[in-house]
Amino acid sequence: MLSRPLQISGLSIFLCLIAIVTEAADTTPFADIHLHYNWSQVQNVTPEQAVQRLRDNHVVLASVSSSPPELALELARHGNDMIIPFFQPYLDAEGRHFWFRDQRVLPRTRAALQSGLYKGIGEIHLIPGIGASPRNENVIGLLRLAREFDVPVLIHTEASSHLYFQPVCQGNPQVRFLWAHAGGLLTPEQVGQLLDSCSNVWVDLSARDDLRYIQTPIVDENGHLLADWVKLLERYPDRFMVGSDPVWPIEDRNSWHTDDTGWDKLAEYINFHRRWLAALPAELARKVRLENARLFFGVTLSR
Repeated sequence: MLSRPLQISGLSIFLCLIAIVTEAADTTPFADIHLHYNWSQVQNVTPEQAVQRLRDNHVVLASVSSSPPELALELARHGNDMIIPFFQPYLDAEGRHFWFRDQRVLPRTRAALQSGLYKGIGEIHLIPGIGASPRNENVIGLLRLAREFDVPVLIHTEASSHLYFQPVCQGNPQVRFLWAHAGGLLTPEQVGQLLDSCSNVWVDLSARDDLRYIQTPIVDENGHLLADWVKLLERYPDRFMVGSDPVWPIEDRNSWHTDDTGWDKLAEYINFHRRWLAALPAELARKVRLENARLFFGVTLSR
């Protein structure tokens, strides 16, 4: 007969196995609305492998932006209607740092949208004191093109207040914004104030996990969405979406120039969202996990 300590240990292992199996058994369809397939990732994962990893994680709808932007089309070719490519104005390996001064950006973006192959613009980064400002000519031109071609803009702002982004969304009411990482550094109160003031903004909760924005968590120690975030989702049930943002490592700002192994963490990023979604009311979880993205992109899913 087993001693009591071994019995307890065995029970713990058994419960852990149940948790793992339960998580793996979540096959509900998932919309991943924040993907990248960059030059720094192609040596680690082929387009075929990337699409298969999405399918293995039951992703049925995904949007991707890439540097150079043509790589997004590589994923789209292998993922068919599942992949929605965005045109990212980071035209080469140095693009993230200098795109706002690159005179090729606006004509290349126009040509890309005219081709009909790209369905959105972004991700573009607006970070106070670094790179482009909201008054930059390329930023203004990209927003003008978004209006002209009626495509959404994936925008990344990283400021201490929602007031940095507010003039942008209020000044461009005809542009549909997908706000990356819910502002990254911002609280649910600040995000709510932005949504109150801009009806043309939808919120992307990608990277608000326990590996990236660790100073501004959205979940508690049990992986459940914090109460104030739950209240905000209940208040705006049609304007939140989720995504993986498979970028890693993130510690070094120059990591954009080194091998990126983010696609190896895809399941981990997606399962982070699945855990807190599972604790929400079923209809709210379904909207955030899938339906809001389907409506935002105007697509009909086969399953």
